[in-house]
Amino acid sequence: MTILDTIIVIGLITALILIGLGGNSKAESTEEFFLAGRQLRWWQIGFSLFATNFSASAIIGLTGAAYLTGIAIYNYEWVGILAMVFFAFVLAKVVRNSQVYTIADYLTQRYDARIKTAYSVFIIFLIVFIDMAGSLYAGGLLLSQIIPSLSMNGIIFLIMVLAGIYSVIGGLKAISRTDMFQSLILIAGAFLIFFYTMKAVGGWSNMASNAAPESLSLIRGLDDRAVPWTGLLTGIPVLCAYFWLTNQNMVQWVLSAKSVPEARKGLLMAGYLKLLVLFVIIIPGVAAVQIIPDLAEADRIYPALLLELLPSGVLGIVLAGFVAALMSNTDSTLHAASTIITMDFVRRKYPNVTPRRLVWSGRLITVIIIIISAIWAPMIGQFGTLFEYVQGLLSYAVAPFVVVYLGGLFWPRANTAGAVTALSVGGVTALIIAILQRAEIIEVHYLHVPLPISLLCLVALICGSILTSAPKAQSNLLWAPNRDRNIQTSDLWVAGCLIALTLLQVYIFR
Repeated sequence: MTILDTIIVIGLITALILIGLGGNSKAESTEEFFLAGRQLRWWQIGFSLFATNFSASAIIGLTGAAYLTGIAIYNYEWVGILAMVFFAFVLAKVVRNSQVYTIADYLTQRYDARIKTAYSVFIIFLIVFIDMAGSLYAGGLLLSQIIPSLSMNGIIFLIMVLAGIYSVIGGLKAISRTDMFQSLILIAGAFLIFFYTMKAVGGWSNMASNAAPESLSLIRGLDDRAVPWTGLLTGIPVLCAYFWLTNQNMVQWVLSAKSVPEARKGLLMAGYLKLLVLFVIIIPGVAAVQIIPDLAEADRIYPALLLELLPSGVLGIVLAGFVAALMSNTDSTLHAASTIITMDFVRRKYPNVTPRRLVWSGRLITVIIIIISAIWAPMIGQFGTLFEYVQGLLSYAVAPFVVVYLGGLFWPRANTAGAVTALSVGGVTALIIAILQRAEIIEVHYLHVPLPISLLCLVALICGSILTSAPKAQSNLLWAPNRDRNIQTSDLWVAGCLIALTLLQVYIFR
């Protein structure tokens, strides 16, 4: 990396930190610190959702998976877009108007504190050991190759400091300010790596003609390592339902919206931005097979492309985009975990604590989470590719909470007994499948795991609820078909075009 690249990276990162610290960044009330005063506009929500999703671990993981298996990995992205449209028009009004701080807070009102505690502990575990650790590992992996003099642990510590400065002080409002600029930088960097990759392989037509036929196909056979077509039906919808509908890391942006229409527009905007992922992240991974064949570790292909293809100056911009993605995901994930612990545990244990003390508790918890995630992050290299590490763990873990959460939203008869039964059945089933798989008694692709667990959890939720007394669920916590009658026609057109473009991509690359 040249001096010019170093100046560009340091300059852009410094600018992002100053933007995060600028304005009225010292949030003192809980609503202002944890949910930006519920005043975020649609473009802030859209950029923040995209920046949080378009993380460093996504860049490294998706590019590495594409290098290894082709574009089938994009199935997660287009199904995710459909999940965002569903969220925008079906759930946004219920979630936004519930006036909760977290999904766990919603589960407390819909069921009881036991379900909230189970969800909170589960989500915190995923945030610390998957989301945060995955991002820190991805950052350390790339930057240690770009700057060999720095160790992975040293880079992870540096990332913690950079992302923690403004998120600890300013909360979600400061994070949302930086996310817009981070999104623009990382999109610019992604387009640059796409351009230079296509240039290196002689253009799109040359790349397509020399690529393995299955590498440019979304719909694969039953024996496919990445996404067998059955996994597209049995696994990805459940994983996307968790990520976009149940994950505090994403839902916090809808909860912080100024209004339901603002939340809806923000979700749709993020959906349009996600359409770019196929071209600016995944296709370069496929093309890289022709540039750097036989790379032993697929997760190292993205840093290899940067070092192999990018001239001085351009490398600095792309690297700054990667660091921006890393900071954006890290700050949002940190804040989500801090919000859950502070509002669902600290506030419950100390109900009379002042808002100011709650905010300072959130800041302290943020620092603790950073330290734990940084200690675990280097261990991820022992679990195969980064993408398989993340999706493999989620496939076994998330289905019970998706069923309980969505069941509570759509079925008024669902009660606490049913929810406890569903979580218990789901946990035991996942454990049994994992043990049988580990003992090599059965062999099952991880994408075939979520659906059977979901179906068993659904049966358990229904049976447990019907066999016990009916709950007294508040109407504002339940979805109703006539609840939102003021959807703007323009939003419907925007959503229709988004769905059409998404399905067109799938048809072209089927």
